[in-house]
Amino acid sequence: MRRPSKGILIAVVIFCLAAGAYWFFKDQKPGPKPELSEKHAAVVASVTVEPVRMGDLSTEITAYGDVVPAPGAIQVVSVPYESRVNSVMVSERQKISRGDPLLELKASPSTILELDQAQTASSIARQKLSHVKELFALKLATNAQLLSAQESFRQAAARLENLKKRGVDGARVLRSGSTGLIDKVNIQEGAIVPAGNPLIEIISQNRLEVRLGVEPDVINRLSEGDPVRLNYVDISGAREITGRIRKISRAVNPKTRLVDVFITLPPSTGYILGEYIVGRMVTASSLGLVVPRSAVLPEHENNILFTVRNGRAVKHLVRVVVENDKDVQVSGPGLKAGDMAVVVGNYELKDGMTVRTSEAR
Repeated sequence: MRRPSKGILIAVVIFCLAAGAYWFFKDQKPGPKPELSEKHAAVVASVTVEPVRMGDLSTEITAYGDVVPAPGAIQVVSVPYESRVNSVMVSERQKISRGDPLLELKASPSTILELDQAQTASSIARQKLSHVKELFALKLATNAQLLSAQESFRQAAARLENLKKRGVDGARVLRSGSTGLIDKVNIQEGAIVPAGNPLIEIISQNRLEVRLGVEPDVINRLSEGDPVRLNYVDISGAREITGRIRKISRAVNPKTRLVDVFITLPPSTGYILGEYIVGRMVTASSLGLVVPRSAVLPEHENNILFTVRNGRAVKHLVRVVVENDKDVQVSGPGLKAGDMAVVVGNYELKDGMTVRTSEAR
């Protein structure tokens, strides 16, 4: 059998190539170049914008604390002479009224001895004065001697009278001078207590205040006299009252690691010592750039915000100065009042992305 000639093989190859080229170009449809297709297919984000404005931002601080004695609220009961405690009639944390008996005291043996000595000295001084007066009438005593005897008698009598007025000459019942709460009982029955030692400490009921703890970074936005809305922590539906800041501590409380803020209470609040209280204080920031909360997004450990310029998204790294439930005061490079901040659709944005905007209603 004869093999095909070389010319025939070449012709077959050419025919196959031509047929392939024909069918290839026949199936191709005219269209734009690839780069043009990609350009036209670029994503355009639809966003809602709102202008950045300049203003102050009010925010509410919530703080917790308790009811404590106000300055001068603690009254100390004591006696000015050494005494013996016959009876204690109250206990700690007991509520008392004005005039209620607290304890019964009697002069100690050494105080009784002091009283006896004063009585003896007074009697001797009286006798001596009488004798000097007789001598003076007989011209046997001088004016100086008479004056000296009179002065000695006055001093002895005054000392004796002072001891009697202080109750040294008998048992004495001490009574409360105000309505309040027994804070401390420092003695026991039968004890001998020195003169001036604190026996009982009473917290006056109408001299209480609230101590709240706040974060150190907010105290510069609080001022003495600012109103504070107060209520019980654990009692729902209780009536809210308004107090005012009396004093702001300038040191961190080592127990709570917060700064103490002391709130003066209005009269007749019904609060009692040690109750847990929640306080709400409205503060205002300094003048700054304000945007809606939805405009600020978290990014790792930072916060970002997008504005729109010339139809493209511009990314800003911002610092949150203060915020409330509705708005945020921010600061950041390149951001100014009047810029259009993206408030809806900003989660999908990238820096430089083309956007189509509509303003918030």
